[in-house]
Amino acid sequence: MFRPLLVLTLIPLQTLAITNIEEKRRAQDNDGWQNSAVVGFDAQSGNTKERDWNVGLNTSWQNSEHRAFGWYTRSYESVNDERTSDNTFAHLRFVRHFRASIGQEAFLQYERDPFAQLKYRFLAGGGIRLQKTWQDDQLIRQGIGAFHEEIKEDNGTGETEAQLTRLNLYTHGETPLGYSHILGTVYLQPSIDDTDDVRALARFKMRLPLASNTDLNWQWQTRWDSRPPEGAEELNHQTQLSVAVRF
Repeated sequence: MFRPLLVLTLIPLQTLAITNIEEKRRAQDNDGWQNSAVVGFDAQSGNTKERDWNVGLNTSWQNSEHRAFGWYTRSYESVNDERTSDNTFAHLRFVRHFRASIGQEAFLQYERDPFAQLKYRFLAGGGIRLQKTWQDDQLIRQGIGAFHEEIKEDNGTGETEAQLTRLNLYTHGETPLGYSHILGTVYLQPSIDDTDDVRALARFKMRLPLASNTDLNWQWQTRWDSRPPEGAEELNHQTQLSVAVRF
């Protein structure tokens, strides 16, 4: 089944080093494939010529014991034919359920953002996920794992490359609240090679149905990086308001 998804973003959210994959998990129990696509294009001419476009692809497959899902995004911006943004992101994950409450995961991830000094970042890792469900829309997940990271950056004076291993600890919870649905996720990723190198992400989201196929989403996110790239802050706060239409 192919289900396009149109997302109208009112306040943009930037790409982050820690990626929250909880929102990409399928809530439906139906076996088989499910796919979605997002395509956007903005243009402006006159005193300033601007071109913005983005593409997003999501796919997933599952049965009673296994799940596989992945997504790809690409965005590009230019002003007066000069490139000002060019981001690429891809993630692929495989999940095996030993029981309803215990699962094993493995993943690959690639991202590129040259305007944030990131030539590339590649991750390969896995872990164990524990889940406690009270209702279909009320649950908590706890994950523990590790991943290997290869990263190449350009700080303006030259390129630097690094390889390290990080722990990956996260907690995710969901619950209904009146007519809305609340989601919260916290990630902690300390480096095993250097304990002073720590990343953390906290995200809170509220989803409010406006119609049978339309949701209003509000999100608050805080990111902390003990060793951010040159020119970036250690602590960042971001918010997003969006309307999602399924058809």
